[in-house]
Amino acid sequence: MSIDELADFYSISRHHLAKVVKRLSDLGYVNTTRGKNGGVSLAVEPASINLAKLIRETEPHFNLVECFDPKKTGNCVIEGSCALKGVLYGARSQFFAHLEKFTLAEVVRTQGCGAECKAVRSS
Repeated sequence: MSIDELADFYSISRHHLAKVVKRLSDLGYVNTTRGKNGGVSLAVEPASINLAKLIRETEPHFNLVECFDPKKTGNCVIEGSCALKGVLYGARSQFFAHLEKFTLAEVVRTQGCGAECKAVRSS
Protein backbone atom coordinates (compact mmCIF):
# COMPACT_ATOMS: atom_id res chain seq x y z
CA MET A 1 0.00 0.00 0.00
CA SER A 2 1.06 3.58 -0.46
CA ILE A 3 1.71 5.85 2.51
CA ASP A 4 -1.33 7.91 1.48
CA GLU A 5 -3.55 4.80 1.44
CA LEU A 6 -2.24 3.70 4.84
CA ALA A 7 -2.68 7.16 6.34
CA ASP A 8 -6.25 7.39 5.03
CA PHE A 9 -7.17 3.86 6.11
CA TYR A 10 -5.88 4.30 9.67
CA SER A 11 -6.81 8.01 9.93
CA ILE A 12 -3.29 9.04 10.91
CA SER A 13 -1.01 11.85 9.86
CA ARG A 14 0.71 11.18 6.54
CA HIS A 15 3.74 13.17 7.72
CA HIS A 16 4.08 11.09 10.90
CA LEU A 17 3.53 7.83 9.00
CA ALA A 18 6.25 8.76 6.49
CA LYS A 19 8.70 9.15 9.40
CA VAL A 20 7.64 5.80 10.88
CA VAL A 21 7.96 4.05 7.51
CA LYS A 22 11.41 5.58 7.00
CA ARG A 23 12.55 4.28 10.40
CA LEU A 24 11.08 0.81 9.77
CA SER A 25 12.74 0.76 6.36
CA ASP A 26 16.11 1.74 7.87
CA LEU A 27 15.73 -1.11 10.38
CA GLY A 28 14.91 -3.60 7.60
CA TYR A 29 11.31 -4.32 8.61
CA VAL A 30 9.68 -2.85 5.50
CA ASN A 31 10.53 -2.32 1.85
CA THR A 32 9.56 0.89 0.11
CA THR A 33 9.16 1.43 -3.60
CA ARG A 34 8.69 4.81 -5.21
CA GLY A 35 6.48 5.56 -8.15
CA LYS A 36 2.95 5.01 -9.39
CA ASN A 37 2.84 1.35 -8.37
CA GLY A 38 5.10 1.83 -5.38
CA GLY A 39 4.29 1.52 -1.73
CA VAL A 40 5.25 -0.12 1.51
CA SER A 41 5.47 -3.85 2.18
CA LEU A 42 6.91 -6.05 4.89
CA ALA A 43 10.52 -7.03 4.24
CA VAL A 44 10.43 -10.03 6.58
CA GLU A 45 7.88 -12.60 7.66
CA PRO A 46 5.57 -11.34 10.46
CA ALA A 47 6.47 -14.44 12.52
CA SER A 48 10.10 -13.28 12.64
CA ILE A 49 9.26 -9.84 14.07
CA ASN A 50 9.39 -9.95 17.86
CA LEU A 51 7.26 -7.17 19.37
CA ALA A 52 9.68 -6.35 22.20
CA LYS A 53 12.59 -6.04 19.79
CA LEU A 54 10.55 -3.91 17.41
CA ILE A 55 9.49 -1.50 20.15
CA ARG A 56 13.00 -1.30 21.62
CA GLU A 57 14.34 -0.42 18.17
CA THR A 58 11.69 2.16 17.39
CA GLU A 59 11.46 3.68 20.88
CA PRO A 60 15.07 3.30 22.05
CA HIS A 61 14.79 5.34 25.24
CA PHE A 62 11.32 4.40 26.45
CA ASN A 63 11.80 6.76 29.39
CA LEU A 64 8.57 6.69 31.36
CA VAL A 65 9.65 9.60 33.56
CA GLU A 66 12.32 12.27 33.20
CA CYS A 67 14.62 10.70 35.79
CA PHE A 68 15.07 7.62 33.54
CA ASP A 69 17.15 9.81 31.23
CA PRO A 70 20.78 9.75 32.43
CA LYS A 71 21.28 13.21 30.90
CA LYS A 72 18.59 14.61 33.19
CA THR A 73 19.57 12.89 36.42
CA GLY A 74 19.63 15.36 39.27
CA ASN A 75 16.83 17.53 37.91
CA CYS A 76 14.22 16.04 40.24
CA VAL A 77 13.97 17.60 43.70
CA ILE A 78 12.69 14.36 45.28
CA GLU A 79 14.99 11.94 43.44
CA GLY A 80 16.79 10.76 46.57
CA SER A 81 13.61 9.86 48.43
CA CYS A 82 11.35 8.71 45.59
CA ALA A 83 10.62 5.02 45.12
CA LEU A 84 8.55 5.53 41.98
CA LYS A 85 11.57 5.20 39.67
CA GLY A 86 12.24 1.64 40.89
CA VAL A 87 8.58 0.69 40.57
CA LEU A 88 8.44 2.04 37.02
CA TYR A 89 11.68 0.28 36.07
CA GLY A 90 10.08 -2.97 37.22
CA ALA A 91 6.89 -2.26 35.30
CA ARG A 92 8.86 -1.45 32.16
CA SER A 93 10.84 -4.67 32.53
CA GLN A 94 7.65 -6.71 32.89
CA PHE A 95 6.13 -4.90 29.90
CA PHE A 96 9.05 -5.90 27.67
CA ALA A 97 9.23 -9.41 29.14
CA HIS A 98 5.58 -9.89 28.17
CA LEU A 99 6.13 -8.50 24.67
CA GLU A 100 9.07 -10.88 24.19
CA LYS A 101 6.52 -13.72 23.99
CA PHE A 102 4.80 -12.37 20.87
CA THR A 103 5.50 -11.80 17.21
CA LEU A 104 3.74 -9.56 14.74
CA ALA A 105 2.09 -12.64 13.25
CA GLU A 106 0.42 -13.41 16.56
CA VAL A 107 -1.20 -10.02 16.89
CA VAL A 108 -2.40 -9.56 13.33
CA ARG A 109 -4.28 -12.82 12.91
CA THR A 110 -5.83 -15.33 15.26
CA GLN A 111 -4.59 -18.41 13.38
CA GLY A 112 -0.97 -17.86 14.41
CA CYS A 113 -1.85 -16.87 17.96
CA GLY A 114 -0.74 -19.21 20.74
CA ALA A 115 -2.86 -20.11 23.77
CA GLU A 116 -1.40 -17.32 25.92
CA CYS A 117 -2.08 -14.75 23.20
CA LYS A 118 -5.69 -15.93 22.86
CA ALA A 119 -6.12 -15.75 26.65
CA VAL A 120 -4.75 -12.19 26.67
CA ARG A 121 -7.12 -11.18 23.87
CA SER A 122 -10.17 -12.55 25.68
CA SER A 123 -9.39 -10.73 28.93
